[in-house]
Amino acid sequence: MAVSEPSPFQFVPRPTHGVGLAVAQVLLLAGSLLAGYGIGCTVIDANEDAPASYVAGDDIGIATIGGCIIAVVGLVMWSFMVDSHPLAVGQLHSWGTSLPAGAFGLLIATSHLGAGDTYALVAIGLALAGAVAMVLGYVAVSRRRRRYRHELDLIARGTAVPATVLDSGLDPDDFEEASNVITTVTFRFVIGDHAYRLHRRMTIPQHGLVLEGQRTTVWYDPADPTDDRAMVVAMQHALRWNVPVPRVAEVPPVTAPDMESGHRGPGDRARRP
Repeated sequence: MAVSEPSPFQFVPRPTHGVGLAVAQVLLLAGSLLAGYGIGCTVIDANEDAPASYVAGDDIGIATIGGCIIAVVGLVMWSFMVDSHPLAVGQLHSWGTSLPAGAFGLLIATSHLGAGDTYALVAIGLALAGAVAMVLGYVAVSRRRRRYRHELDLIARGTAVPATVLDSGLDPDDFEEASNVITTVTFRFVIGDHAYRLHRRMTIPQHGLVLEGQRTTVWYDPADPTDDRAMVVAMQHALRWNVPVPRVAEVPPVTAPDMESGHRGPGDRARRP
């Protein structure tokens, strides 16, 4: 019985406009500032470091709870934005925004209530932690940008061969409780007289489903065709960097050779197909 093969992998990059990032950042700043102020007033009052006439009332409770809710919404929104802007921001940037804002709120509470230097030192510690998170976030983004440029260089100078998804690593119910699934995808491709299997760890979104039998392209370094670190898989490149799937002008059909050998992927034992 004839069985049709799945259509080529299709992926539409998520929008990369900066409006979502700006909204998430405003929520983080406002929520963390309110939460820092409210928590600061509550703790200072509980420790009896505030003036005797001061009592943290319902307004402080509303500021604390409301600020925490707004900050959490901002964190969640930021995490979604990171998937759309992998070359611009990272998750650590959200903490680099939230912690200094919370520290500033604590400083305002400390100044307003005339509390001791201990609370100011705590605020400084929070601000420094936020600065460290921001620096680490930029370091991580710089490393991703270098990796992206390395992949573009391999695509430009490498040799392209057609590849087939041998195993998507997905189960039918994987997307029932998650919008993204991290799994190991196995690809099969042919170089010369040998067929190879390449294993890649990938984050697969629900709108970029990977299926067994799908066709894609692998670029390899002609100077070292068996070096899997110098290979770029078209669909993985698109999903990782939120960019259109790179294409080649003409991809010949996959043909199975008489003799095949396994290709060892990162952390995997080479196997014959």
